[in-house]
Amino acid sequence: MSIRAIMVMATALCFLTLPVHAADIDVPALPTEIPGLPGSPDNEMELDLASAYELALSRNLNLQVGRYTIAAADSNIFANTGIFDPNLTAGIYGDFARAPSASILEGEFINEGRNTRLGVGANQLLPTGTYLELQTGGLRRGTNAPIYNFNPSYNADLTLTLRQPLLDGFGTLFNRAGIVIAELGRERTATGFESTVVATLRDVENAYWDLVAARRAIDVSEQSLALAQQLLAETQERVKVGTSAPIDTVQSEATVATRVQNLIYARNQAANAEDSLKAVLGFDDPREWTVTITTTEEYGYSPFEPDLLEAIETAHSSRPEVREKLLEIDQLDYNTKVAKHVTLPSLDLEASYGFGGLDGDTTVEDPTTGEEAKVTGNFGGAYGQLTDWQFPHWSVGLNLTVPIGNNQAKARHAQRRYEAQQGGVQLGALKQEITRQVRFAVRALYDGAAAVDAAEASMVLAERNVEAEQTKFDNGLSTNFQLSQIQDDLANAQLALIRAHLDYRKAMVGYREATGTLLDHLNVKIVDPGAPEKTPHDFWKDVKWLQFEGFGSSSKLVTTPAEPVENSGN
Repeated sequence: MSIRAIMVMATALCFLTLPVHAADIDVPALPTEIPGLPGSPDNEMELDLASAYELALSRNLNLQVGRYTIAAADSNIFANTGIFDPNLTAGIYGDFARAPSASILEGEFINEGRNTRLGVGANQLLPTGTYLELQTGGLRRGTNAPIYNFNPSYNADLTLTLRQPLLDGFGTLFNRAGIVIAELGRERTATGFESTVVATLRDVENAYWDLVAARRAIDVSEQSLALAQQLLAETQERVKVGTSAPIDTVQSEATVATRVQNLIYARNQAANAEDSLKAVLGFDDPREWTVTITTTEEYGYSPFEPDLLEAIETAHSSRPEVREKLLEIDQLDYNTKVAKHVTLPSLDLEASYGFGGLDGDTTVEDPTTGEEAKVTGNFGGAYGQLTDWQFPHWSVGLNLTVPIGNNQAKARHAQRRYEAQQGGVQLGALKQEITRQVRFAVRALYDGAAAVDAAEASMVLAERNVEAEQTKFDNGLSTNFQLSQIQDDLANAQLALIRAHLDYRKAMVGYREATGTLLDHLNVKIVDPGAPEKTPHDFWKDVKWLQFEGFGSSSKLVTTPAEPVENSGN
């Protein structure tokens, strides 16, 4: 059977909005027009294996969960860029104080002061670790002390502040760690989704062939029952003509009853197999479960002889579990670099630059008349001086912090390093397990092919044995019991051949899964553009010196189990 191309859209948006499409595959329209629903003319749905794949890929609930998981991983990338989002700030504060005067210069025994502060600003963290803040605000200060030139006074300021870590906290490697980890996590999620797709296709094929085998088992049971009924009729006829004793009918009747029971069991198993297939296909409407699935595929037997070493090599490079583990190791390695970065001392450059202005109510003397006149000030006057850049102010400095011992950071770095090395050992263990699985799968193919050949030969001999025993029975040389036993042997041989074919089909899909080639074999393409191409604040990520990676390099990963420590004692 030729499997036609099936496309699976694996982006978060496509997962949530678009169905899966296949080329040249006629798929029953289950969501809207399902045979067997009230008002439908029939209760059957013919289903080939390619259509079963298509239905499962578009409707299987586990795949729907995986699509939402990838969408959530995409959102997590954006969430981690949020630390670089600019912030707008605004505030208003007021205070009042009444206290006894500590100096005669203040001019009052009891001082009263009332202050009101207004401010707005913006700040942002950059991927290099640079923190920028722009603040502007005004302060109204009022007091009953007569010693101030302006009362109330109005202060205005505009200040740009910069804080730049030079060691710990510097560089895009450290500050973009959340984004990088989220991107690697998103790739791991997509790779895990590929594993889910593979498992779903495996389950579809196994469930499909389980149903085919169960239906064939019904045919065998019906054939066996027909032979028993024929034997009973012949025995009853012989009793009538006196060539057999009436007691011979008891054995034939017991055989018929047993084979009726076997037929009931076979039909029950077929119904269960059909429900299992419906479940993996994603049937969720109760009305869909009333549909009878008619399989159109035949087993078809063509022995396949794989090369074991080539199969193992293919599995190590193709299995999604290996790629997912490699991405996990990348995450652990990045965590190790970040933890190494934190062991550095803290050296921060802090600088600010700005302008100020001052205005307020004051009393001035008229030079022409000598009289005093009151001049009223406000924030407008203060901001007028600010925008004239008349009164600048600035500051600059370095702040150094050296932890003594720094045990916490060093221990955390050691933990991350051990976790990364542990991941390497786990990768080795995973490849070891994959090797075991491939060896089992290859052995199952060879043994399965031999079992099919043996079962076919056994069935041919069982058929001949029934024919010979029937001839002996017709000539009075055999008994009802003997013929019934030979018929049972034939039924068992037919069932054994069905199981052998079923086991071989499952061994084949198991081999494709073990070697990571199932998707290629079925021409299933998972189209995933990866993480969103344009994420906010993604500038400077490729500037090498800004990554500050020299201090953050991790040790070489261990990918094999550690050597055992020899006991030096006697």
